[in-house]
Amino acid sequence: MVILADAVNTTIIGKGIMIGAGFIGPAIGIGLIGGNYMAAVGRNPEAAKFLGQALIFVALAELFGLLAFASTFIVK
Repeated sequence: MVILADAVNTTIIGKGIMIGAGFIGPAIGIGLIGGNYMAAVGRNPEAAKFLGQALIFVALAELFGLLAFASTFIVK
């Protein structure tokens, strides 16, 4: 059985790779931010209420992941 290149839907494969590659960066960023946050709270537990404002950076990293996901709907 011969599979022709026309029969392979490369758009779906490309979108899957784009989503996977687009989520690697935000996942690493959220992990680094969370790890450093926990280390800072471990050193100074009383400053946890002030360090909670730094979790806005987690939202920014998550935004990039959502943009990578949303861009797959734009690509045809």
